Amino acid sequence: MSPFEHQIAGVKEWFDSPRFIGITRLHTAREVVEQRGTIHADYTIARSAAEDFYLRLRELFSERKSITTFGPYSPGQAVTMKRLGIEGIYLGGWATSAKGSLDEDPGADLASYPLSQVPDEAAPIVRALLAADKNQHFARSRMTEAQRNSTPSVDYRPFIVADADTGHGGDAHVRNLVRRFVEAGVPGYHIEDQKPGAKKCGHQGGKVLVSQDEQIKRLNAARFQLDIMGVPGIIVARTDAESATFIEGRGDERDQPFILGATNIALPSYKAGFVAILKRLSDLGIDDVRGHLLFSLSEADYGVANDWLKRVGLSHAIEERAKQYRNAEDPRVEGLLSYLIGRYLDAWSAEAGLKTYARAVADVMEFRQSQGEVFDVTAEEWLDYASRASLFATREKAKALGIQIIWDCERPKTPEGYYQIEYGIDFAIAKSLAAAPFADILWMETKTANLEEARKYADAIHAEFPEKMLAYNLSPSFNWDTTGMTDDEMKRFPEELGKLGFVFNFITYGGHQIDGLAAEEFATALRQDGMLALARLQRRLRLLESPYRTPQTLVGGPRLDGALMASTGRTATTVAMGKGSTQFQHLIQTEVPPSVLGEWLEIWRGHNQLESPIQVSLRPHTSGSELLELLIDNQRGDHLANVIFASIQDRRERSILSIRDQNTFEETLRKKRLMSLTHLYLIHRYKAVSVHFVSPTEDNVYQTEKMKSHGIFSDVHSEVGHIIVADVDTERVAELLNPDREALTRLINKTDPSPGE
Repeated sequence: MSPFEHQIAGVKEWFDSPRFIGITRLHTAREVVEQRGTIHADYTIARSAAEDFYLRLRELFSERKSITTFGPYSPGQAVTMKRLGIEGIYLGGWATSAKGSLDEDPGADLASYPLSQVPDEAAPIVRALLAADKNQHFARSRMTEAQRNSTPSVDYRPFIVADADTGHGGDAHVRNLVRRFVEAGVPGYHIEDQKPGAKKCGHQGGKVLVSQDEQIKRLNAARFQLDIMGVPGIIVARTDAESATFIEGRGDERDQPFILGATNIALPSYKAGFVAILKRLSDLGIDDVRGHLLFSLSEADYGVANDWLKRVGLSHAIEERAKQYRNAEDPRVEGLLSYLIGRYLDAWSAEAGLKTYARAVADVMEFRQSQGEVFDVTAEEWLDYASRASLFATREKAKALGIQIIWDCERPKTPEGYYQIEYGIDFAIAKSLAAAPFADILWMETKTANLEEARKYADAIHAEFPEKMLAYNLSPSFNWDTTGMTDDEMKRFPEELGKLGFVFNFITYGGHQIDGLAAEEFATALRQDGMLALARLQRRLRLLESPYRTPQTLVGGPRLDGALMASTGRTATTVAMGKGSTQFQHLIQTEVPPSVLGEWLEIWRGHNQLESPIQVSLRPHTSGSELLELLIDNQRGDHLANVIFASIQDRRERSILSIRDQNTFEETLRKKRLMSLTHLYLIHRYKAVSVHFVSPTEDNVYQTEKMKSHGIFSDVHSEVGHIIVADVDTERVAELLNPDREALTRLINKTDPSPGE
């Protein structure tokens, strides 16, 4: 076997591997090898990420679970996402368009940016993830084994699905785009079935689809490039057929069942009437309207169109609206055209009787059946057949049934030459079924979030391709409060999608919105509170134990110092993290840390003879909430107790603890002064002079009275609304906090002079 034949055999084996079960290619192994050349290049990052990411997605699919993620607006956001356990990352064109670049202005998502821009956006994200992995590796290499065992490592592999848009053109454009993504280290790419040049954001109007064979060629071109580069990249086929209104051509048989035609042809073409309106406005002196100059309609075309416009009353409306426009103080041609074209569309569509060919035949069948005629098939059976048959086949079938109708899909064509279509979930399903053999994941773009529509789509796909994975856009373009879902349904929406086989669900430009919200809030705070705004931000970062609290370490200062020492034989005196680094300011613990309570609880654990060590954490109760939760767990992660609270200030700027809820989950630990120690710690940390229990229970009443008996509270009383107010005995608290811990130990051991619990 020659080296060339050996390579072909290797590629054939690659094609036949379990990774590509169910995948169809238009190209052969020989054609792949012919494109490779003799100098081998290995794209390690993209290849290994694609292998691992695909396996993870298949695992999730088998478990009917999913990754829920969003599109970061910066490399730092991407690193944070991975650190917090979001396994996959989405990188979309919307945010790329909105952000702009060195060479491109910010703008709407119209794919007007160069094909290199999203790969260029991806490259620093991949670099940031790799750098974060290096920083983590360096830090862990300097830990003790015990520290490593207690510090989980973060998976920074670049599991990214990026926006390949429409492919930005034909075969060469698609392959060039995929090549750039692979070189950047990106393992996944989605390609949509919109027309380049006319592309719109999935949640804008006026979308134009390409024929299905054109979409398949795009998908296969991407696969061909991946095969050439030896990368098992993840291809996502997106369709916009659920809400698109036009299609570029009618040559593909799979699209033909959804193309609309006129069943009445005794009227001008849609284009002629449209252009006639523009010309009439121009003739009436509205110079801003010049679109008719693009075309060369004959006088006969204009004559027929104008006669029809007059017959349906639009000629008078045109003259009246033109007069109003000329006399308006602030004329806007957009409003004028929107009104007139809207009326024209409604009138023309109603008279033309726009329908699919199948529906037009079904209407005839139903009418003739009502007159007593009998057909070999019912109207429902006919529609089911016609939903997947070509126009030629359905016409032949209709002839066999003795039905011949007027139906013209050329007459409704737009001035740009696009065919009008019956959009909706059925067309999206048909498009996705056709793309399924050429893609790893299928995605139907939707106009809103709807679980029942998602289920219909998933069921239809899995009826024919039971192992095909799905993706879902959890778009910020949706107003989620108008979807009809309750808060609980919104919370569970990604989980329910996972059960349907949607393995990758993403908030396209989520990073763009959180970037804007953070900037809004901090800019406002800075103007109102000066540098207190930054101090509050730093306090939140310390509370979250975020690596952003130590920015020099976050960006790799210690690792780079390590490299400097290594390369200079440890002679360098200019280490960045040495004397003079502001990093050390951030290592100062300005608040009493939870570890203090942990130390107290170790004494308490010994006294109560508990085996499992105790862990203390202090975090926001829910993400972004002002409420905090102090949580006490054992080493197995079992919750022992918690306190949900807020730290507030009264008008005299005195600190008050507002306790919303408190629980001792383990019954055997009740009445052992666990809550007394917990409240003592909170008073200590927040320098509280008073504690308010805003949802009092019998347990709260009992607990506060006992803490009063220990001297922690000097007074306990109820106020309006049954709020329990407990005033702190500052002298007794100071005694309990004495470094010698004598009073604290007596409290724990129940040997203090006060009555015990």
